[in-house]
Formats: sequence, structure tokens, C-alpha cells
Amino acid sequence: ISSSQHVTDRLSCCSVREHRMRLKESLIQKAVVDHWKAFGVPGTQMFAIPNAYAHGQAGLTRGVFDLCVIGPQAGRVRFMELKADGGKLSEHQKAFRDYLIKSGVEFAICYGRDDPIIALEAWGVCKTVKRENRCGND
Repeated sequence: ISSSQHVTDRLSCCSVREHRMRLKESLIQKAVVDHWKAFGVPGTQMFAIPNAYAHGQAGLTRGVFDLCVIGPQAGRVRFMELKADGGKLSEHQKAFRDYLIKSGVEFAICYGRDDPIIALEAWGVCKTVKRENRCGND
């Protein structure tokens, strides 16, 4: 049995492509949380919402975004959905996005590793960190 067949056999709820995408998204999430731990503004909070397999489990809701971000302004709660490059929102995530819009709750849908950090800096949750120019242009 090949390793890809073995992986396929263990995945009953998603395709191999979705599993690979989820792995990439989990690495993005770790990088974003690590960045907040290193550069987060005092008085802010961030936590992951473990809904990856929310299939009827008590207390879990399909489509809820990956991270909840609180602060720095009192009462300011935001949500962040992390996507690997090329990732797309599921129908449940689109419904959650629409709920947030209707409720006036701020959110960001971020692609790759840099987008979420830029959003955290724009929200005032992380200190701005100078990034290298990846294109080699000054």
C-alpha cells in the first residue's frame, strides 16, 4: 500500500486535496499565532476556533472562522479565516461571513502567511514589523 493510499484510507470526511490544503492552513495558523505571541499589543487576545471537523459535535458550528481576535479597543471582537493560496470559502463559511456582515462584526479572509499579519497590524493587534522586499526591488 502506498503512503498516499494509506492517507486516503484514513480520510473519510475530506479529499486528499482538501487534507493537503488543511495542512497548509494549519501551518499558516501556527505562524500567525506565533507572530501574535511575539509582536502582539498588550491587552489583545487571539485564540483558535477548532471547527475543522464540526460535523454535529456539540458546541461546534460548521463555517465559523479560524481565529477570534479581541482588542485593542474595548469590546472589539473580530474573526479571521485563513486560507492557503488558492483556497476557497466553503458554503458554511460563506454563510458565516454573511452573518458577520449582517451583524456588523469585522472580519478578514486572508490568503497565505502575510495577509493575516497585515490584517493584525491594521487592526492594531500586532506591532508593525518591517518586512523584507521579496521582489528584490527597493
